[in-house]
Amino acid sequence: MSAYNLTVELVIPSYNRLNTLRETIRQIRQLYPDLNICLGLQCEMPSGEFQAQVESDSKLRIEKLSLPSTTETLNHCISSSKADIVLMLDDDATPCFNWLESHIRAFMDKKDLAYTCGREIRLTKERSALSEWFRIMVEWFFGLFVGRDRKLNGRIVGWINRLGVIFGNYDQPGTCVINSPRGCNMAVRRELFLKIGGFNNKFIGNAWGFEADFGLRWAREGRYGRYVGDAIVIHQEVPMGGTRQASKAKWIRDYIYNNKLLIKNIGPQAWLGSVPRLVKNTLWRRIVKLFL
Repeated sequence: MSAYNLTVELVIPSYNRLNTLRETIRQIRQLYPDLNICLGLQCEMPSGEFQAQVESDSKLRIEKLSLPSTTETLNHCISSSKADIVLMLDDDATPCFNWLESHIRAFMDKKDLAYTCGREIRLTKERSALSEWFRIMVEWFFGLFVGRDRKLNGRIVGWINRLGVIFGNYDQPGTCVINSPRGCNMAVRRELFLKIGGFNNKFIGNAWGFEADFGLRWAREGRYGRYVGDAIVIHQEVPMGGTRQASKAKWIRDYIYNNKLLIKNIGPQAWLGSVPRLVKNTLWRRIVKLFL
C-alpha cells in the first residue's frame, strides 16, 4: 500500500460467528496477503485451527471486548489503529478484485475526504415487483429535490433527507456524493474520524442507523462522503449469529430505540420518513410471529 503513501488497516467486528469470520479472512488473504487486519471480537475467542491461523499471521491482530456493541467495537479498533485509512467489513462480506485500491484512490484524489462507502452485492436481497415499483416512485418524487451528484443511473445512493427517508441503492456502479454510508463496506480517514468523535456509542443491539448518524454529523460540518462503485464486496448476510441471535422482541426494541436516536439527530419531522420502515420492521414482524 506504500504506493499510495497512506498506511491502511482493515477492521472486522464479529460477534459469536467465528466460523464465518475464519472463512472471510481466508478469502481476504487470497487477494490481500499483506493487508493489516484487526479483528474486533466480542465475547467469543478463536480456538483450535482458527487460533493457529491467527498466530501464524503476523499482519493480524485481535482486540477483545467483553460486551457486544458494534459501535464500541469499531471505535475501539479504529482508535487503537496506527493506520491513516481504516477500512471496515462485516464478518460475512468478502471483497472483490480492486476493492482496496478503489477505496484508497478516492482518499488520494480528495485529501480532505472523511469517509467512503463501497458497492454491496447482497445475496439475500429479495423484493416483490410491487415493492420495487413503490421504491422507485418514492425515489422519483424525492429525487426532484436531490442534486445530480447524489444519484447514479437515476437512483439516489446513500442519502438520508430531512424527513428521515433513507435511500440505499449501494449496488450501483459509479461514484457520487453521499451522507449515509453502509458499514459493511466502508472506510474512514482515521484522523478525521477521531476528530468528529467516531461512531455514536449510544446505538445498541443491531445498531441500526449508526452509519447515517455518522454521515449526518459530517454533513453539519459541510462535508460529505464518497460512494465508490468499484470497491465491491459480496455480502453473504449469514442468517445466524451476530445481532440476529437476539430475541425478536429485543431486536424490535433496539430497532425502535436506534430510530429515535437517529431522528433526534435530524429533528422531529424525521418521524414522517421513519413510519414506513418502523411499520415494516416492527408491526410486520409481530404479525408474522402470530402465524408462524
